[in-house]
Amino acid sequence: MAGKIAFAASAFAAALLFAGTSGMAASGTSLGALKDATSLRGTSVTTVGWNSRCHWGIGGYHKWIPGVGRVQCTARRCWRNSWGVRRCRWY
Repeated sequence: MAGKIAFAASAFAAALLFAGTSGMAASGTSLGALKDATSLRGTSVTTVGWNSRCHWGIGGYHKWIPGVGRVQCTARRCWRNSWGVRRCRWY
């Protein structure tokens, strides 16, 4: 029982210690200078193109249509290949 009380006291002390310090997300300086430097340098993201075919993602199968955005793929056509494995194409 004494071990549990000592563990709880040390955990509470650590929580108080970490709550009192500033985290990495709380920056003390303004981020405006960093944003200006990034905009002057240009972006490092290269646009490759829209994926017009259905791909598996976080929300299931979807594709991106220019001017529309993300569209969920709901219809599929399935078949068995020459090895007997079931394959499906979403559209």
